[in-house]
Amino acid sequence: MSHYVNNDLRPTPMSVATRQARVRLSREQSRARIVAAAGELVRERSYPELRVGAIMARAGLERTIFYRHFDDLGDLFMQAGREAIEELYETQVDLSAARDGVEPEVVRAAIEPAVAVYRRHGPLMRALADAAAGDPQIAAGQARIRRRFDELVARSLSDLLEIGSTPPAGVVEIARALNRMNESYLLDAFGREPRISAAIAVDALTEIWVAVIRQRGG
Repeated sequence: MSHYVNNDLRPTPMSVATRQARVRLSREQSRARIVAAAGELVRERSYPELRVGAIMARAGLERTIFYRHFDDLGDLFMQAGREAIEELYETQVDLSAARDGVEPEVVRAAIEPAVAVYRRHGPLMRALADAAAGDPQIAAGQARIRRRFDELVARSLSDLLEIGSTPPAGVVEIARALNRMNESYLLDAFGREPRISAAIAVDALTEIWVAVIRQRGG
């Protein structure tokens, strides 16, 4: 009997790179399931009511897997909120680039994407705000994010009003007030399930922003 073996039929050993890629894919999938489960649960309950066990049960994963990705719930929402915050920041850049005068359509074009971000990620951003109330580290991170937005909007307003490259103190405070109004209003409107339509929210914010900018510019 021949002992010839067709080497072509032998299973090819999996390369280290392939194994690592499969592990990474598995980790990415489990992380995505955890984030998705958390996103579902924050629509049903407040941040203080959330538990790691409940999130992992919703994700269909073992509790221990949670700690392969996140330190705690605050870390989960801080990481998950990063994408939404960066998306929101990019929508604000549009206002900075709009220098065609203080017309409602210019302001509306910047506000519409911001409202859309809260429409999609409102519960997640509300949970992050709730987490900041009891976690100094998250609160410090939120403060840095707010300063970043305040500086951007202050520069945008200075551009629109043709004030100059350095926003005066009054414009900086107007930017801060408008940003806090946006945040509070949009979290209230979209922090759980939408209380109003996105179109109504855009109309309300556009009217306020245009009135403030025109009064300042007048």
